[in-house]
Amino acid sequence: MNYGYTGRILHVDLTNRKIEAEDKDEAFFRSYLGGRGIGYHYLMKMVPPRVDPLSPENILVLATGVMTGSPLAASCRFAAVGKSPLTGTAAESEAAGFFGPELKKAGFDAVVFGGRSETPVYLFVNDGKAEIKDAAPIYQLGSKEVEDAIRDELGSGKIRVAQTGLAGMNQVIFANITNNLGHFNGRNGFGALMGSKNLRAVAALGSEKINFFDRDYLNRTAKNYATSFRDNPLGEALYTYGTTGFPELLSAAGALPVDNFRRSALDDSAPVSGDTYNALLLQKRKGCYSCPIKCKRGIALDDPKYGIDSRYGGPEYETIAALGTNLNIVDLKAIAKGNEICNRYCMDTITAGMTIAFACECFQEGVITIEDTGGMQLRFGDADMMIQLLELIARREGFGDVLAQGSARLAEKWGVEGLPCSLSVKGQEISMHDPRVKVGVGIGFAVSTYGADHMTAAHDPMFTDENSSMFKSVKPLGIYNPMPATEITNEKVRGYMQLEKLWRMMDALGLCVFGYAPRGVMPLDIMVQSLNAVTGWNASLYELLRAAERGSMLARAFNSRDGFSIKDDRLPARLFDPKPDGPESGKKIFEEEDFNKAIALYYEMINCDPETGRPRRGKLLELGLDWVEEMLDQ
Repeated sequence: MNYGYTGRILHVDLTNRKIEAEDKDEAFFRSYLGGRGIGYHYLMKMVPPRVDPLSPENILVLATGVMTGSPLAASCRFAAVGKSPLTGTAAESEAAGFFGPELKKAGFDAVVFGGRSETPVYLFVNDGKAEIKDAAPIYQLGSKEVEDAIRDELGSGKIRVAQTGLAGMNQVIFANITNNLGHFNGRNGFGALMGSKNLRAVAALGSEKINFFDRDYLNRTAKNYATSFRDNPLGEALYTYGTTGFPELLSAAGALPVDNFRRSALDDSAPVSGDTYNALLLQKRKGCYSCPIKCKRGIALDDPKYGIDSRYGGPEYETIAALGTNLNIVDLKAIAKGNEICNRYCMDTITAGMTIAFACECFQEGVITIEDTGGMQLRFGDADMMIQLLELIARREGFGDVLAQGSARLAEKWGVEGLPCSLSVKGQEISMHDPRVKVGVGIGFAVSTYGADHMTAAHDPMFTDENSSMFKSVKPLGIYNPMPATEITNEKVRGYMQLEKLWRMMDALGLCVFGYAPRGVMPLDIMVQSLNAVTGWNASLYELLRAAERGSMLARAFNSRDGFSIKDDRLPARLFDPKPDGPESGKKIFEEEDFNKAIALYYEMINCDPETGRPRRGKLLELGLDWVEEMLDQ
C-alpha cells in the first residue's frame, strides 16, 4: 500500500484524445517527492530542446506534493510545471487552495498534458478515471461562470476546478491558472500554456480517503499546531492581516515599490495599511484545505464605481503593490477592482501591474506616444486607466493587445531593453521586493531558473537577529551567524543556497511556507517526522533536501540545453541605483560587479559550470541523474 501518494500519474494526449495511467514506485517518489520534482522529471524527459512554449510539443504538468491532502496545516499545495511562455525556461508555479487534495483523492498524484485539442475542452478526473469533455459552450465565460457551469453539468457542488480564463484562451503571455477562484499558479504564464492546448479547465472529484501511515500522529500534530499558531506572533499577524500588513511595514523600511521602483516609500502609507484594508474591505478570513492560518481575505465592497464580486477574493500584498503603489495608486477600492478583473480573466497581477508601470514610464519619457496607445493617456496615479487597461489586456483589444506581450518583449520592441525602466529577469517582471533592502531576494531574482520570483527562498530580514525564532529555526541547515539584510558576502550566498533548498523541498512536499519554519511556526524536525507519518518512510532532512536539489538540477539542465547561461542571471539596472528614500536614502547598497561575483560563486557552490550554468557531470551522477547527462550530451 502507498501512503501519502497514490503512485499513479495520469497522461493526457489532447491531440489524439488518449488517456493513460502510469504507475510509479516508492523509489520514484523518494527521488523527486512531488510537485516541482515530478514536473521537471517529465519536462526533461518529454519536451525536445528549443520548442516553442505555446506549441503542442510542450507539456503542462499539474502535480501534487507528497504531503498534499494531509490533516496538517498548510499542506495543500500543487505545482504547475512546463516550459514557460513568459520566459522560455523550465518553470514552476505553486498554488494552494483545495484542488491539489481533491486531485489526489480522485486517484492521481499528477496529470501530464501534451498535444493540443482542436476544440476547447476540459478534463474531468473522478475516482481513478478521467474523461475529456466539451468546453466549447463555456470557454469564453468568466472563471466564476465556468466553475458553476462545470459543477452544474457534472452534478456536484463539491467538484474542485482548476482553470485558465479568457486571458489564457486569448494567449495573454502572463495568464495564470486559478482554482476555486481565489488560489493561483500565478507566474510564468501557465494559463497561456493551458490555453494554447485548448484546455479550459481541469475538474476533480474524489470519494476515496488518502492513506496515511500514522494518521493519529498527524491528527495530534495538527491539533497542537492549531493551538500554538494563534499564540505565535507570526501566526497572529497572518490571521489578522494576511499579507495586507506588508505595505505599511515595507514603506517604513524603504522597501515598498513606488513609481516603477523609482521610489521605495510613501509619504503616507495609511491608505494602503492592513488596518485600513480590514476596516474598508474585510468581510471574513478565508483559508485553504485543512489550514487554520486563514491568510486569504474575503472582501465585500458595495460601491457605485468599484463594486466587486466577492467570490473573487481580495487583493494580497503583491497585488496591492503591483496594481497600487508601484503605479502611484493608493485607493484600495480601485486596487480591489483591479484584482477582481485579473482573477475573473486569470491574469498574473504582478506582471500585469509591472507591464502597465513600464508603459507609463515609457509614455512619460516619450518612448511611446498617444498614437501608439490608441489615444490613451498613460499616467501614474490614474486608477481608472489601470482598470481600463486590465480589461483591454484580457480581451486583447486596442493597446491592451500590445501590453498582453509583457514588458520584456515590449522593451526589446521599443528599444529600451537594459534601460532602467525595464525591470525583468529572463523575461519575468520582478516581484514587489527591493533587493537593495533584501540582497538574498536579489540573488534569487537572478539565479532562479525562471526569472524574478520572490518565492525562491526565505527573505533576509528573518535572519538578522540571532535571538529570533526564525533565525534559530534554520540552524539545522548550518546557518549559525545572523547576517545584515543588505550584506553581500560569501556567507550570504551560502545561506541563500541552503534556504533555497529548504524552500524547494517544501514546494515538492506540497507545503505552504506560511506554515513551516522559518516563516511559520512548525519546526523542521517536526515537519520531517510528519512527512514520515504521512508516508511510512524513514526520511531525514538531508534526504529531503537532496530530493529538492534533484528537481532544481533538472530545471538547470533543461535551461542549459536550451541555451540559457549565467549571462541571463542579471538584475535590472535600476536596482543598482542608490536607495531612493527611506532608511539609508542615497546610499549605494552594492556594486553590480560585486553582485555578479556573488552569482558566479553561487554556481560554484551548487556545482554547476559558472559560465554556462550547466550542472557538472559529477553533480548529476551524485544525484542519480545519469540519464540527464546522457540527454545533454546528445
